[in-house]
Amino acid sequence: MLWRLADEPGPSTPAALLPGLASDLRTFVVSGAFGDCRNLDTIPYGDEIQHLSSQGTRIQAVMVSGRSSAEHNARQLAEAIGASGIEAGDRIVLIGYSKGAVDILQFLSDYPQLGRQVVAVVSVAGAIFGSRLADKADWWYRTLFAKSFAGMCDPGDGLVISSLLPDTRRQWLEEHPLPPHVAYFSLAAFPTGEHLSRGLNLPWRILADYDLRNDGQVIIEDAVIPGSTLLGYVNADHWDIAISIQRQLPHFSARKSPRQFPRSALLDAMLLYVSESLDTHGRPGS
Repeated sequence: MLWRLADEPGPSTPAALLPGLASDLRTFVVSGAFGDCRNLDTIPYGDEIQHLSSQGTRIQAVMVSGRSSAEHNARQLAEAIGASGIEAGDRIVLIGYSKGAVDILQFLSDYPQLGRQVVAVVSVAGAIFGSRLADKADWWYRTLFAKSFAGMCDPGDGLVISSLLPDTRRQWLEEHPLPPHVAYFSLAAFPTGEHLSRGLNLPWRILADYDLRNDGQVIIEDAVIPGSTLLGYVNADHWDIAISIQRQLPHFSARKSPRQFPRSALLDAMLLYVSESLDTHGRPGS
């Protein structure tokens, strides 16, 4: 399920000794581009969040505007966190899928007061440095495709593709130093051919001109937060790593392999690793 790096050590902790999740953590999982256009199936780890929440884990999804800019969605995220009943002693973990990771970084910059309790940010297939596809897609979306989403989801400010332009993202990162009190983690993906969704085949081939190691939306070097801890590279495409799109779009999500990626195990591993890392190393700069 994970690509093993040449210099990567083997596992050192027996499964029976895995740590528990710290009780003071509040986790928010933020949706990606066009995430609100396909209802519940595009909530990242939607089924897994529901299961963990039923067991007492303090985790919830935040569905931001799928067709809006990072600035617009940062405001929505601030409103969601502010209304969630955060207590003074809570430590906040933010997991951003795809463009959701970009929206989280914008939130930390625009709302530093609310961001003080954020201790960790996890990018899952995040478009941190944008997507090379956005350069080709921006004009088509604004002039042709935007109307096709009418009635499916809120139009927002309509700047979703513009905010994913590589030049825009690189300039933003250069001008906005990331808060040093937050621990950053990144999880990227690139699939073998049998695990690539039919609907991502064309964008994968376009991105392959830049790097064969892409998930059909983002190449791996653009998916890593600068200075972050690399959690790993997943053998999955951009959809399979986080969302159950096959329930609504079975034709486009079809893959040669019948394997369904174990998203529950992946989310559990992310949460446990982040929790253990925070408790072992504390907050950066502390």
